[in-house]
This record gives sequence, structure tokens and C-alpha cells, in this order.
Amino acid sequence: MMIFKTPEMLLLLAVIPIFGKLLARSRRLQRRATEELRGLDDRSKKRKNRADRLRLSALALIVFALARPAWNPHPKPVVFSSRDLVVALDISRSMLAADVFPTRLDAARISLLENLDALRGQRIGLITFAGSASVRVPLTLDHHFVRYILERISPADADVGSTSIQAAIEKAIDVVLPESDKGRQDLIIFTDGDDLLSNIEKTAEQLRDCGARVLLIGLGDPVEGARIPDITNTNAWMQYKGSNVITRLNDETLKKLAAESPNVTYYPARNRPFDLLSLYQKIIADTATLSIAGKTEMVYTEGWPFFIAAALLFWMLTERSFLLRRIPFLLIPLLMLFSGCRKDIQSPEKTTFAQHYNQGCELWKTSAALIESDPRAALPQLESARAEFLRAALVIPGELKTAQQIAGLSAQIRIVTAKIEELNKAEQAQQKKIEEAIKQLQELAQREAKLAQQSQQILTKRPPVPPEQQATVAAESLIEQESVRKGTGEVLDIIEPYQKMIQKMMKTMYGETETPPPTEFDQAVDLLAVAVESQHTAIKNLVPEATSWPQANPALRIASSKMNQALEALSDQSAGKKSEKSDESSDQNNWDFDENAEWSQSDADSNLSMPMSSQNFKTALENKALPAPNYTMEDIRTEEAANQAQRAQQKAARAGSNVEKNW
Repeated sequence: MMIFKTPEMLLLLAVIPIFGKLLARSRRLQRRATEELRGLDDRSKKRKNRADRLRLSALALIVFALARPAWNPHPKPVVFSSRDLVVALDISRSMLAADVFPTRLDAARISLLENLDALRGQRIGLITFAGSASVRVPLTLDHHFVRYILERISPADADVGSTSIQAAIEKAIDVVLPESDKGRQDLIIFTDGDDLLSNIEKTAEQLRDCGARVLLIGLGDPVEGARIPDITNTNAWMQYKGSNVITRLNDETLKKLAAESPNVTYYPARNRPFDLLSLYQKIIADTATLSIAGKTEMVYTEGWPFFIAAALLFWMLTERSFLLRRIPFLLIPLLMLFSGCRKDIQSPEKTTFAQHYNQGCELWKTSAALIESDPRAALPQLESARAEFLRAALVIPGELKTAQQIAGLSAQIRIVTAKIEELNKAEQAQQKKIEEAIKQLQELAQREAKLAQQSQQILTKRPPVPPEQQATVAAESLIEQESVRKGTGEVLDIIEPYQKMIQKMMKTMYGETETPPPTEFDQAVDLLAVAVESQHTAIKNLVPEATSWPQANPALRIASSKMNQALEALSDQSAGKKSEKSDESSDQNNWDFDENAEWSQSDADSNLSMPMSSQNFKTALENKALPAPNYTMEDIRTEEAANQAQRAQQKAARAGSNVEKNW
């Protein structure tokens, strides 16, 4: 089967008849002049007619050659540049030192953010490490998510202080870098080298065995160093044994790692600016082109050299004497031309073109599976694919198939962009519903708090509230509680779909490697579910036939507490707002007693010490509430805050129990 790669060139065949007519007219004028001078020679006329036909045939062959005929389709392995890059970023406290502007951590972060666009088409993973390491972003083509996480990392994310390069490398090998992709994996490590935990010999052995190209970038001043800010105390410096801690770039450790591992390159950036992209390209310079196993493309045998050779031969046959005199000299270019026809010699331009073109096809194919499920992740891949086709078009301008791919990609990018805009509008509408649900929950929480306050008054009022009044209050509370429960269920129905959507996104992003972190919606949904269950319990104990205030009261208070906690989780309040809310909550929990109730501590004491006959003992127990505890809600909150602080200290102590210099 033969095809033409530039079939529009065949339109030039329409010009050949015009040349034929012009040539025929020229021959007639020549013959007329010859007849007038020396008479007509039939042999000369036939020879010239045959030469004209050969010239026109040669011209037609050149037109066919311009149309680029091709045949013999056969598969060829796809060869293009595609590597996986894992970035390990040191987030120990020493990375906050300002001997590199603005800080060591920010310098590394900025260099990565500036070069994300240049790494389009590569899967990128992100690991943060201090005394331990954690995978923040698994290998992904969604560079927008990588940028999102990079902008938010801080030393507060580390569970264990100090620095352990070994932990980062082990995490990269065990979790992020797949065994099947060895040979096209790269690892960039940003650190100040102040490693107090790693076994350098074992770390070097792991680097040798992992098979990845590793770039170690050292940040910090190796001589003077810098002080470390104290993250727990503004405008103060971290101290150790009464002196300010000075951190310096540990060049020796990093040089030793590079010297013992042939695939490790160490660049001492120190406190100077550096070009991350050029450093990375140097370590992969000899591995830029890779053949991807199992992936092929259909290629054809180019036929234009045959047509050019035939056209040249026809043209030479038009002058027999010219051909006979110059055959020895013409054989050399003819042999070179036919040898070129036998073997498809790839020029450097064609090789570069094939790399960009094939990588664009691969990216387009990969993004096709994401367009429906996750258009946001598909868009950067589509843009990267179009960029590769544009690079291919710059190498060989006018290539029809490249132009077709660019046009198709541009149309699909417009479709995906429209889908993303629709998603954004839907999310904005959903966010508005969430905000309205939060406002509704605030109102419901206030109503629930009033119900809990009212039940507390019923139980603590002295003298006790008459049964008839308790029944009336119970009927009113039942109606109000049913309304609040219905509203709480509506809020839960609004929040749950949003929670499931976020869980699905996080699961897609993290895959099977790690469990996605919980979100504030997970906590809010759980709390509201408990609140609704407590409201059901309260309703059961407020029905007229079986009213039980001692059982309804704790259910009402639990529901009120859980609703307030859910509000805090949803509102993501600042510390100041939480404090204000705690004050308000404290005010709500200071129950307002009926001003007509004449009861005092002396009354309580006298009631407790009143003589009681045995026959009235059971009745007295049923009618008498237990005395209120002698501590306030503020005391409870203060105690709980102290307990939380103690638990946090214990966790930190367990995590860094073997770390003396926890920076």
C-alpha cells in the first residue's frame, strides 16, 4: 500500500500540460526556422519529440517526489524522553536558617516552583523528611497538585526533628520509585547535610543499588553558618544548653555520599543562586532518549528518493551525447542516491523531531483516560503534549501531521477547559451551599444549646418543678428537638456528598501507596452523625408517655457539644475565634436559672441533711437530683487543654526519643 504524506503537492501535475504546450509551440517555431534554413530532418524531429516526453516525465516524477510517497508500513519501537523525578526536601528546623535568601527551605522551594513548567511531561513525586520521611505527593503528572503541596510544606509537618537523608532515600525506594521503571528514575535531594541520624555507609550502599540518578544539593554557609529561628517563640532563636544553635552546611557528609556512589552528583550551592534545571539536565544528559518497551509506532519506507533518481535519469536521457560523455561522473551520485533509497538515514533533525512528536503522542494518549474522570489532571498533560508538538514543528516546519496534531489538541484543550470551568462553577455552588449549611448549623447549635440549658434547669431547680410543668416543657422541647434534628440531618446531607467527593480526589491522587490524610469534612460528618443519634435519644426520652429528663439531659448536652465541635471543624477558625467561641460556649453553659426559683447553697445543705423515713426513701431518691459538681466548664476546658498539651509532648518525646539535637 502506498500513501502520499503531502498529497497537496500532486496539484502541481496540472502545470505539466501547460509546460507541454509551451514546449510543443517552441518546437514548432524551431522546425519552421530549420525548414527555411536547411530543410526538414525527420530523425531530428522524432529525437526532439522523444526528449520532450522524457523532460515532461522527469517533471512529473519530481512532482510525485514532492508529494512524498511512502509504502511498506511496519512497526518501530517508540523512542522518546520520559523520566520519573522524585524530589526529597529537607524540612528540618535548620532549613529555616537565613544564610541563604530568604531561607534555605524557601530557596529550595522557589527553585522547584520556577522549573515545574520546564518539567512538563515528567511524572514528579515529592518527599519531605527530617528525622523521618513521608510521601507528600506520589508520582503524578498533575504538576498543579505538586505546586499546591510545595507552597504549604513547613517544618511543623515533620513528626521527628533532626535530619535523616537515609530515611528519605528508603522512603523513595520503598514507596515512590517502582522497580519496573529502573533506568529512567531520578532523585533530587535538597538538604543542609546536618545529618545526625543516618548511617552514611548504608545510605551510600542504598544509593548505589537504587539505580536512580541522584542530585544532592547542599544549602547553607559551611563556615559561618546561621542561627535557627525558634518556631515556638517569635523573635527568638533556638537554644541548646543555654546557647544559640548555629547550623552550618555539612559539606563533608554530602561529599562522602557522592564519592561512594557513582550515580550521585553533589552540587554545593551553599548560599549562592543556582540553576536547578541545568544541573538536572547535566546528570541525565546521556540518558535523555529511551525506548519504552511494548510501545511502537507505524513507520513507512520513504519513496521520494526513487522518484528523484528516475527523474534525474530521464532528464539525462534527453541528451544522448551528454550522457555518453559523462556516464563515469554520473554513476557516483546515482549510486549514492540509490544507496540512500535502500536505507533510511535519519538526520539529527529528524531524530529530534521524532522524539518530540512521539512524546507528544504518548502524553496525549495518557491524558485521554483522565479527560472524563479528572479533567484538571488531564489539562496539564494536554498542554504538555501540545508543547511537544510545537517543538517538533519548530524542528521541521510545515509537517502536515504535526499541524493536524496541534489543531486536534487545541480543540480538545478548549473542551477540557470548558469542563473545568463547569466544575469550578459547580464547586462554587457547592461551596455556597456549604457556607449556607454552616450558617444553618450555627442557628441549630444555638437552639440545641437552649434545649440542653432548659433540661438542666428542670433537673437542678429547687424546689423541684411540678410534674405537670415538666410535662408541658417536655412537649415543647419535643417539638423543638424534632425540628432541630431535621435541620441537622439536612446539614449532614449537604456535607456528606462534598466529603465523598474530596475523599475520591484524595484517593485518586495518593493511589495505593499511602492512606490519604483526613480532612475537616471527615471530622464534621462523624460529629454530626453522633449529634443526630443523640438527638434521637433525646426525642425518645421527651415523648409524653415516657418522659425522662435524667436521660434526655445528657443526650441534649452531647448533641450540643458535637454540633459546636462540627462547627469548629467546618469553619477552620483561628485561635482567636476559637477563644471567643469558647467564651460564648462558657456563657451558654452557665445555665440561667428561673429568677423566681428561691434556692441557695444553704437550701441544698438543709435538704441534704433532712431526716428521711424509710418508707419515703425510694420516693425521695426518684424526685431528688444529684448535686451539681463543684467545678465549672472553664475548669474542664483548661484541664482538657493541659491534657492535650501533655499528650503532644509525650508523642514528640516518643518520636524523637533518640534525638538529642532535635533540629
